[in-house]
Amino acid sequence: MSLPHFFVETLAPGRVALSEEDSRHALRSLRLHAGDYVSLANGRGTVAEGRLVDEERGRAAVEVGEVRRVARPGPAVSVALAPPKGDRLTWAVQKLAELGVDEALLVRTERSVRAWEQDRAGRAMARLRAVAREAAMQSRRTFLMEVRPPVSLDEALMSADVSAVGLWEGSTDLLSGCLPGDVVGIRVVVGPEGGFSDQEVGEMRRAGVALASLGSGILRTETAAIVGAALVLARYGRLG
Repeated sequence: MSLPHFFVETLAPGRVALSEEDSRHALRSLRLHAGDYVSLANGRGTVAEGRLVDEERGRAAVEVGEVRRVARPGPAVSVALAPPKGDRLTWAVQKLAELGVDEALLVRTERSVRAWEQDRAGRAMARLRAVAREAAMQSRRTFLMEVRPPVSLDEALMSADVSAVGLWEGSTDLLSGCLPGDVVGIRVVVGPEGGFSDQEVGEMRRAGVALASLGSGILRTETAAIVGAALVLARYGRLG
């Protein structure tokens, strides 16, 4: 059985304290006691096991022994999606983090159905990052998924470090046949409920982005993001 898993900002031999929220989860929900072992990660590739030794001012203290570095799996997998309404974006971020996606990038499109005012964007992003962290903790991930605020479609396609594939219902090429063999990173671009506009499809084509289909059915944005991410992770040996 896997050890309870927690993230800490700094991880080194010695005593570390879990966050207040994680401490409540460890001490109240999981009912851990002094002497119980947990696994720890800093979200950036450092991992260790530790032993719960005390509770200090409501925070669980863990004695850490040897720490080690873990290489980030490759290629890096990024999902850029037009945010759907309601709780569906939260659900998508949660599941992408559980799968082990490296980055979730929100993208503005012509037919986007959701936009944030500047004063709300910070709170919304903080909430999404907290959801991604909780999902990574639950699924025992070593690395935290980065959640980035909305950018334009142009900006999502411009990254020099990734090869982009756009999911488009008008394509006759399946995603499995559009993925390159040797890449540093791959980004799956997912449009809004109304799909990409003709202008955006042309823009992606001019940028050299492969356009791919997930099959004959039409999926919701968040479903397409999860299916696309799972197929990409499986293609490069990171899932399944």
